[in-house]
Amino acid sequence: MHILGRIILFLLGGMLLVSCGSSKKVVYLQDVDVNRRIKAECEYKTVIHQDDLLSIIVSCDDLESATPFNTPMIGLGREVTSTSSQQLPRGYLVDKNGEIDFPVLGKLKVVGISRNELSDMLKERLSTYLKNPIVTIQFQNFKVTVLGEVKNPGSYKVLSERVSLFDALGMAGDLQINGKRKNVLIMRERGDEKEFARVDLTSSEFIDSPFFYLQQNDVVYVEPNKGRIAGGSVSTFLPYILSSMSTLVALVTLLVK
Repeated sequence: MHILGRIILFLLGGMLLVSCGSSKKVVYLQDVDVNRRIKAECEYKTVIHQDDLLSIIVSCDDLESATPFNTPMIGLGREVTSTSSQQLPRGYLVDKNGEIDFPVLGKLKVVGISRNELSDMLKERLSTYLKNPIVTIQFQNFKVTVLGEVKNPGSYKVLSERVSLFDALGMAGDLQINGKRKNVLIMRERGDEKEFARVDLTSSEFIDSPFFYLQQNDVVYVEPNKGRIAGGSVSTFLPYILSSMSTLVALVTLLVK
C-alpha cells in the first residue's frame, strides 16, 4: 500500500509544480508597474498601401458643385444618387503604382501617405474648383488576420484605423492556454516586401514596439507551445496510455495486498 501511496503523491506533486511554473508563461505584461504611467515612444501612423480601398467624400458650401468630385453611391445592387444607411460610396482602389484615379483631378499618388495627409492634399487641389472644400476619407477594407492558438482564428474587419495587437487578439477571443506569449509572430506588408517581427506579450517593452499598433492586412500568428505540440503528437495513443496506466495501478494494488 505504501508503494501506491508514493505513486499518487508523486503524480500530485508533479501536477503542482507544472501549475506553478506555467503561470509565468501565460500572464501578459508581467513587469508593468501599476503605479507608474508609461508613454509609448513609437509614433502611430497608418499609411496608405497598394490595394487599399478608400472611401473619399467631398462636400462644400454648395453641395451641387461638389457632385463631379464624388463617385456614385452604391446600394441594393445598383447605382443611386441619394444617400441612405444602406448605401456606400464606390471606393477608390490604390493600384500597383500607388495611385488612385480621382474625378477631374486625374491620377494621384497616394501610397505611403496618411489619410490626413491625403485629405490636406485634396483640399488644396479642390480649392481651385470649390469654396471651403471638406474631404472625408476612410479605409473600406482595413482588416487584420489572427491565426494559430487563439479561440477564433480568422480575418477581422477594423472600423477604426487605430488597432493594437491586444485589440486584434481580443477580437479573436484571446490566446489559448497553449499559445506562446513570448514569441508572437507578426507579418507586415511594405510595398513589395514582407516584414516579420516577433514580440513578447509578457514584457512591457512591447508597448514601445512599432508592432504594438497593427497596420492594415497585418497577419498575427500565435505559435503552440511544446506541450501543445507534444499533446497533438500523442493524442492518437492517449487511450492506450491511459489503459496501460490503469492496468499498472491495478497490478500494484494486487501486489501490495
